[in-house]
Amino acid sequence: MMQLVKENSSLSLSAVEVATRIRRRECTSLEITQACIDRIKEVDEQLNAVVIPLFESALEDARRLDALARQGKFVGPLHGVPVTIKECFYVAGTDCCLGVDALADHPSDADGVLVQRLKDAGAIVLGKTNIPQMMLWHECVNPVYGRTVNPWNIERTPGGSSGGEAAILAAGGSCLGLGNDLGGSLRVPAHFTGIYSFKPTNGLLTRRGSRGNFRGMEAMLAQPGPMGHCVADLECMMDVLIGDVTTVNSTEQAPVSIQPIANSVRGLTVGVVEDDGFFSPSPAIRRSIKEAAEFLESQGAVIRRFEIPRAELMFSLYVGAMSADGGFQARYVLKKSRLHKAFRKLVMATRIPSLMRSPIAWILRLLGQRYQALMVGAGRGLSAKHYWLLIDAMNRYRREFTRQFESQSLDVMLSPAFALPAMCHDDGIDLLPAGSHSMLQNLVGGPGGMVPWSVVQQGEETERAVSRDGAVSKAIRTEQGSAGLPVGVQVSSLPWQEHKVLAVMRELERGISARNATD
Repeated sequence: MMQLVKENSSLSLSAVEVATRIRRRECTSLEITQACIDRIKEVDEQLNAVVIPLFESALEDARRLDALARQGKFVGPLHGVPVTIKECFYVAGTDCCLGVDALADHPSDADGVLVQRLKDAGAIVLGKTNIPQMMLWHECVNPVYGRTVNPWNIERTPGGSSGGEAAILAAGGSCLGLGNDLGGSLRVPAHFTGIYSFKPTNGLLTRRGSRGNFRGMEAMLAQPGPMGHCVADLECMMDVLIGDVTTVNSTEQAPVSIQPIANSVRGLTVGVVEDDGFFSPSPAIRRSIKEAAEFLESQGAVIRRFEIPRAELMFSLYVGAMSADGGFQARYVLKKSRLHKAFRKLVMATRIPSLMRSPIAWILRLLGQRYQALMVGAGRGLSAKHYWLLIDAMNRYRREFTRQFESQSLDVMLSPAFALPAMCHDDGIDLLPAGSHSMLQNLVGGPGGMVPWSVVQQGEETERAVSRDGAVSKAIRTEQGSAGLPVGVQVSSLPWQEHKVLAVMRELERGISARNATD
């Protein structure tokens, strides 16, 4: 198993540590930037994470910021810190094509809002990172930029859709990353690659200055968020990305900031979900959830078992929202473009006539294809009447989840983000149901963060019985040979509870540090 992970080096320093060292004159921005560029060049021939390098401009920015530092002037909290940006965000002079031929060769005229905020805070943009075609599944491959591999095992995917970001961070080529999350797109890659990430409440950060999946897709919206080497990095970047809420002028950003983050979890009530009852997690993931819960309890948190209400319905609603136009936009955008072979299956499924979906789903269930049947049945084009009914059903589910959450007086929830460790290449479409654990937070709309808790141990590679179900078969294939791959735990909550989620993530991080110190 070939690894490209970078551990225990200056390149694994957090963004906050790098910024502090630059301010203390212990290193220069140019030194750090050059080290990141050298690392990217070292690994990226195999990794293929940074698909639009901006090395010359990054070095120029580093020299400029170092000149200011010598005068005792510092631009902001990220002064001199090298960062990478997911391909879907506008960076002046670069493409933003989502891996689609028809959208390529149209460079952006200006930086997007969040990219500009990073630069205003002193960050240096090293380049843009890879994504799956149209950002619609948990892999990182497209016909324009090719495939990104997982630095822990190049035969595995780093996840998606922020897979390129996760891969280069895990490989030590960047200090901080900007991604977004539509169905686990920040959290799943972090889980697959052993880094930290954070999806904020829907609407907390503006989506202006980024390309969405499809025009008019409003029932489910991607949320920007940070990826990094520690919780402090996420907190720092969130402060930068939110900006000055007293001057925010955007219909796509809520004018609110994060409440102060507590230094302890004592007294917080944590709902623990080992299995949502829809797609069972791997043994290593269940173990990690148990261990993390036990640690939080030892630090004074109150632990309660929590059950996700009607997880299959939740997944159906999510799929319904993502495919409400019957695939019209996907076919329109992609009609003059190459399709990746895995994505082609998803596009072809949109062509199934609505009247045929229920009979086909029924037949698939008879054949033991439960998950495929569910996706076929839920992924239909909707009339205006049925779209409104879908929105109503989504709202009713949100209220049901909230009532159940509040009935147990929970502050946060501890759960998987994905039911499996890093998948084998091209299995992502079939294993979309394994992402139900993260899709929940996109539907509910609350914040969710990922903490790299453990790795798959020998003997934890699978407990699943052989099944005719294609998704289960792919799950077994994923779990076999997975020893040593990272395992993350997800912390989430109801909307606007970022401070609670980050407090628990910070505590879990301390637990990881304490455990590593005794190993």
